[in-house]
Amino acid sequence: MSEQAHAAHGDDHGGHHGSVFIQHHYDDAQHQFDSGKLGIWLFLAQEVLFFSALFVAYILYRHHHPEIYAYAHKYLDVKMGAINTAVLIFSSLTAAWAVRAAQLRQKKLLVACLAATIACACGFLVVKYFEYTHKVHEKILFGRYFDPCVSSGGTPLLTRSNECPGSKSSVIWDKTTGGASSGCFGDVALDVDAGAPHVQADCKVYEVQGTETTKDGKVEFTEKGRKEITARCFDPVFGPAGGVGGSSSNAQAYPCWKTNANPHVCKGGWFFTWHCSGPLCAKPFAGEGPYPTQAACKEQHAAKKGALGSQGDAVLTECATSGASGFLVEYGDHTVRKGDVRIASECKTPAPPVASTDPFADRVKPLALGQTTTTTAPPLTHADQKAAMYAGPPPEHTNMFFTIYFAMTGLHGVHVLVGVFVFIWLLIRATKGHFTPDYFGPVDFAALYWHIVDLIWIFLFPLLYLIH
Repeated sequence: MSEQAHAAHGDDHGGHHGSVFIQHHYDDAQHQFDSGKLGIWLFLAQEVLFFSALFVAYILYRHHHPEIYAYAHKYLDVKMGAINTAVLIFSSLTAAWAVRAAQLRQKKLLVACLAATIACACGFLVVKYFEYTHKVHEKILFGRYFDPCVSSGGTPLLTRSNECPGSKSSVIWDKTTGGASSGCFGDVALDVDAGAPHVQADCKVYEVQGTETTKDGKVEFTEKGRKEITARCFDPVFGPAGGVGGSSSNAQAYPCWKTNANPHVCKGGWFFTWHCSGPLCAKPFAGEGPYPTQAACKEQHAAKKGALGSQGDAVLTECATSGASGFLVEYGDHTVRKGDVRIASECKTPAPPVASTDPFADRVKPLALGQTTTTTAPPLTHADQKAAMYAGPPPEHTNMFFTIYFAMTGLHGVHVLVGVFVFIWLLIRATKGHFTPDYFGPVDFAALYWHIVDLIWIFLFPLLYLIH
């Protein structure tokens, strides 16, 4: 090879005809750009496959449990999601504009576009921070940490932790067994629907003051006094609970109580109720349960029947399967009431089935839960039905929605954070004038990565926030 040829070859690889960042093992700038372009596309292809596994999980759970998406999407803030969508779309524009500015050697415009992209990415992360902190505060989390303080419609719920601000429930949670040790009542023993036009449970709810101590690993509560809470909480869907302390207006009297079913806390099972009459009865009535199986319930039923024999005339209902509920007291403030305050409740159980003297009649009549009323509730509109669903407890497996939500949005957030560092690196280089019409590949490749990140969010926003 001649010296002249060597010189020409050196020019191509030494940067005299373009940027000094054209590496020596490429024929020219276009060769380096094309190689980098192929590499970034291969990287983005595996990124799509990476997210595809989460989309498959989303599809499977949506197909098998559509009710959890209908309920849980209301926990998400559509306004925040829409703001983040607009921010990312605008950041895609600035990223693409940065590529054009680098191609035309417009240094000031390039720096401005990169800075705008970084600002948008940081804005996205700030909005996501507020979303996440709200969910942490309300315990709307993933897996076994899902213990929401409020329903998706915003009404307070029973929780395992029993430390939600502004409310306190009757449930005492046993972390060892992973179940409620007390405070849950079988739905066979009380009417949990405050808006039903017929019967209501006859219950008394108390706020108990005391001290909580731990001895030999067990928590002991010493009662110092109690007061009855007479007001029944206003129902946002059905209106006041007639005749049980409810008000006829929207004005709320605090503290107030309501029955509340939450399958994550008061799990269903088998129950029986009993009535005792006579001077030796320790209590006139009570409910027993829940028991995990009918056999376990019958075993306790037989033991209870024998134990009550010496206390008076006892009448027991048969074991029945049922859901379970507890009592929730709302205080109307934002104070967390720790272990020095507990909620106790007593409910009259339904009367036992009455045997009929008519030989052609059914031998067992339905249980009567208190006194019936003559009023009838108007049929609910579609909007009222949805409001009632959102005001109620989460369906089973709702925690899986948030497992998928945090996995998808969290992984996407990590990619946004990586993008921030990449664009900061590009911004530093841009201020030093590294990018030229011959060498703008890093800006182009980062913009491609950013477009994929934005595109994934454009799918996540409707799938999680909008479609229900």
